[in-house]
Amino acid sequence: MRGQQGEGPADDRDKAFLEKPQAVISLAGGVVAILVAVLGLVFGFFPGCQPPPPEPKLKLSDVDVAREKDIAADWTYAGEPHGVVERWESSMLSIALRNPSDNKVLVTQAEFVISAVTKLGCPYGGGGSSIQARYDIKVPDGRSTPFTLRRPLKFEVPPHDNQRIGFTMGPESFVDGGLPNVYRFTLTLTADDKSRLTTDPVILMTPQGSDSVLEAAEDAMRKGPGATTPECVKKLARTAREIVEGGDLVSPELMKYSTELNRLASLPASG
Repeated sequence: MRGQQGEGPADDRDKAFLEKPQAVISLAGGVVAILVAVLGLVFGFFPGCQPPPPEPKLKLSDVDVAREKDIAADWTYAGEPHGVVERWESSMLSIALRNPSDNKVLVTQAEFVISAVTKLGCPYGGGGSSIQARYDIKVPDGRSTPFTLRRPLKFEVPPHDNQRIGFTMGPESFVDGGLPNVYRFTLTLTADDKSRLTTDPVILMTPQGSDSVLEAAEDAMRKGPGATTPECVKKLARTAREIVEGGDLVSPELMKYSTELNRLASLPASG
């Protein structure tokens, strides 16, 4: 009998199921799930319909290899430490980053993909000294190219600001009598806003040994074979010129070195 004690009013008992709050919530969740599934199918069959990902905030505005930097180096002779060289000349890759957004961006990794390593010189003699320069990026000798070197970073670019980050690069060790090293590589910087900024190919030379190579080359061309030979000088000059002509971002040390080698190679060989 309706209206008896212990029972609710008849209109409460007869409420439609969809008017109950828990049913509405359940139905809404089901509708959302169905919409998500449908959209997933649509994007699966028509990937062009997907909304584009948010555009990264960080921009690469300039790449420069015309700078030099003096770094410290540890000098070893006959296997014994002999102090620190305070002014070890080094080429430097410098990159300008622009953040046009309203939020700071943190650069978290530098990735160097090294496609070629060239010892660019003719023999000129040597001694027992060894230098371990404190490069930002130390390139191991003897590795087959290409290979990748990664370095973690915490480099912040404030909102609406420009910042410049630089890297020196060179061998793990330079021995007395060693030859200049030429590295061809690209650099990719990764940021916490998912930016991945990649440079054009860079050609960088460590200048150590270049003066001694040029002196020996001039002696070979003017006086005849000694520590090196005219044939080696001519081959070296041709290789240096081809490397310089094969890149846009070339360190000035290498361009100057190539010019001088080709000048010497053009001299009439003695005897």
